[in-house]
Amino acid sequence: MRLSTTRAIACATLLQTIAAVPDVSVTPLATDCSAYPNYDASTGEAGPFIVVADSTGSTFDGNKVSAEVFTNDGVDRFGFITLPKAGTSPFVQNITLRCISSTLQAKLSIGWTSLEIAREENWQASLSFNLNPALPGLPLYPYSHSLEGVMQEGVFLGAKNTTTWTFKFNWGGNAGEYYLLRLLGAADWNRENRLEAEGKRMRWGKRQNGTFPPLTFPPDDRDWMGFLKIKERISHPLNHIS
Repeated sequence: MRLSTTRAIACATLLQTIAAVPDVSVTPLATDCSAYPNYDASTGEAGPFIVVADSTGSTFDGNKVSAEVFTNDGVDRFGFITLPKAGTSPFVQNITLRCISSTLQAKLSIGWTSLEIAREENWQASLSFNLNPALPGLPLYPYSHSLEGVMQEGVFLGAKNTTTWTFKFNWGGNAGEYYLLRLLGAADWNRENRLEAEGKRMRWGKRQNGTFPPLTFPPDDRDWMGFLKIKERISHPLNHIS
């Protein structure tokens, strides 16, 4: 089957983007919150800190993540951690993160909320919160990077020894343009959730190798790949945060 010119260009662009991501070695760090900035050994908690885009090759490298919160019956309940295409806008939430009880949390309009990587196929391993209490997502962990044997500065977010994220472009109407954050390769770990039954073929739009379904979410020349890097926001300890 021949690809259209537009799709072929988009695929080539995505491959170039993947190639641009540094080929780092990933090492898990302590999961007890001590790897994060502003760690308080007396409480076992860390924060506040922020998360920024890193090594995407885009102009948004260094920009902070935000959040899109959705409602049920007029009550904020669930949503996604996102990266605004523009660094600031009236709709961009300025969120703060912390680690408590080995769990990464963000301070959102609904209060301190635990973050996770969605397990449900519809959400494509997105960095999210409260999507489905009946199916808890994968926890996030801190990692260090080394490149050609040289340790790189900083702490990076990931899971299952993976720290590379897809920055998937999304137009959110009044919320503006932003990128959904999807952990690359996460679909491999949840493959059992994407099978109709043992021995049955995959549903339309899925691939046996566990990568994101290309027909449902095709490559786009507005998509990027890179890392999520932890950055210290302020220096005072966590217990000064309201």
